[in-house]
Amino acid sequence: MMKKMMLAALLAIAAQVAVAQDAIPEFKNKVMLHTKANTVENLDNTTLTRGMKGKPGKGTVFMKADGQNAAVVFDPKSGNDFIVKIEPGVDPESIVTLYVFDVDKKSRNIVTGEVGMRGSKDVVIPTVKLNFKKVQDGVYSISPVKSLGPGEYIFTVSQPVNISLAMDVKGFAFSVPE
Repeated sequence: MMKKMMLAALLAIAAQVAVAQDAIPEFKNKVMLHTKANTVENLDNTTLTRGMKGKPGKGTVFMKADGQNAAVVFDPKSGNDFIVKIEPGVDPESIVTLYVFDVDKKSRNIVTGEVGMRGSKDVVIPTVKLNFKKVQDGVYSISPVKSLGPGEYIFTVSQPVNISLAMDVKGFAFSVPE
């Protein structure tokens, strides 16, 4: 009887461990929502395109996503976080970035440069400082160092928005409601 109980307990523990290991993204370089219920869900797969607007003597260069809001809503108080699978041995801090969008009537923008009569001007691109916790080789849970305020955000992996002059940038967007 005791052996059967021990076996049942071991099987229950093994089942819990197996469930705990299920919440790993299937694909590399894709940031996903990691829920308290230990599931992974897609963020809003978003393509950023280069844009420019200007007035005589001054112009702004930016990356933009269409629409004012991401389809996926994230509640910072939910206990959920984010997760990414990358190449093992790569430092996630060097390739995963969370940007903050500036929202206008038609799009979400990340200003990457300003140009004027006197040449180009460096701009500070708004990013969020992140904590990474290793889940297993090449898999990291991601949480912001400070709680996210209301707004629009996008993760990129190995695609800095300020370097990409000709290419579109693929990212994973979400909204934080007011």
